[in-house]
Amino acid sequence: MKKWFMIYAAAMLLLTGCGRQGYADFNPPEQGASDLKPVADIYAERHYEGIAPTAEQAMETVETVITGDGACKIRCLKSYYDVTLDYSKGSPYEIGAAYAEAIVKVRGNYPAIVEEYLYENIKAAFPNLAGDYTAIEQRTNTICNALRKEYQDEIRGFADGICGDAEGFSDDGILSRGEAQLIQLVPDVLRGTACSALTADGSATASGARITSRILEWQLGSENQLCTMHTLMHIQNGASSFTSVTLFGIMSILTAINHDGVMMSILDVGSKEHVPYTTDDKRSYTYDIRYALEHCIHAREAAEFLRDNAQHYPYCVNVLCTDAEDACVAELSVEPDDGTPLLRDANTALHDGLRWDDPAFLCVVNSFAAKGNADQLTYNANNVIRWNRYHDLFCGQRGLTVSRYKELLTSEQLDNDLVRIRSGGVVHLVLADYDTRRLQAVFPDTNGIAETPEFIDLGSWET
Repeated sequence: MKKWFMIYAAAMLLLTGCGRQGYADFNPPEQGASDLKPVADIYAERHYEGIAPTAEQAMETVETVITGDGACKIRCLKSYYDVTLDYSKGSPYEIGAAYAEAIVKVRGNYPAIVEEYLYENIKAAFPNLAGDYTAIEQRTNTICNALRKEYQDEIRGFADGICGDAEGFSDDGILSRGEAQLIQLVPDVLRGTACSALTADGSATASGARITSRILEWQLGSENQLCTMHTLMHIQNGASSFTSVTLFGIMSILTAINHDGVMMSILDVGSKEHVPYTTDDKRSYTYDIRYALEHCIHAREAAEFLRDNAQHYPYCVNVLCTDAEDACVAELSVEPDDGTPLLRDANTALHDGLRWDDPAFLCVVNSFAAKGNADQLTYNANNVIRWNRYHDLFCGQRGLTVSRYKELLTSEQLDNDLVRIRSGGVVHLVLADYDTRRLQAVFPDTNGIAETPEFIDLGSWET
């Protein structure tokens, strides 16, 4: 037995060595240059000191449109549409209809462009529908019917004004009433993609006033259609007035700030446990954010309203809420398996293994970060890398000017395939300076986000 074992062992040694006693005769195959980049090459210096944000003017070649009743005004600027909806001029239905009327005058192909984008989004989110959009139609109708009456009327006025007689959901190049309603509810029915946000309190800034930034990332469309629809919307409605950085035709909330300086931004989370989607007893969180903006004068008050209604939302979501003096993240878990709805601030315990060393800054990505809530952060590369980038760039910074803040925020190089704070899907980057009480934004064009992007002055949120 021992003899046969020794023969077997010798044979295995010969097979393992393949007859080579060393590497003297081994010639490595030719390979191309590595595309790996040293860590130091991930960042580059940007220069915004002394460079004022661009103040765009209305384009002389495109007419400014004002509806006959004065309810809607659209100014066409180089990078975005400046829209004013005056609620003193009509009912919610009439305001929605006026907006639709003005949109068609400014951009006659709007219905076709939006319909095409909706179905690109639907097919990406639900690739197995095989042309049957009944479930999407049911979701849309249920969420829309659960809205407060004034919002329902506004959406129906918009749908009546933007569409012909088409009904139902069909990928046919014709925008139907149901599809026009879905335009307002994409985050609630179809969900968004990656986003991130950061706020610095006055102890970290040169002015002693808060700076808040948010990056919205979505599917831009096969031809980056969303990059042609950047919009600054002014809702003029007395004490319920607010300013929204959004997309052409959308009246729900993506990023917005009211006249009291309450800024609210959505960041999709989803469900760790893959809880089946249901519309039973559910309603739109984006329109609840709008309601909070219209009725709350403090960020924490707005966040508490969302927290107390989280069980009624269709998806888990983060909402960054800031004002001049305070900041928190409403972590809105929908089901018990996802955790507990709560407000996370600088004093909240974080997931084990998650590092944040500076309470002057509050960061949020596409996961809950509070200990005890569902963790899609510490093990998810897309989330944890962006979280760590924010940590490394900002924690410990003091005396930050708005210009220096922008330099840090845009310092990642884009000529690589690494996970970045600014991905290829950036829709907009919005910055709120609580010292001047003005907004700035980056609106990428159809060529995508620029290495050193141009910041545009969007004016005061108080007017």
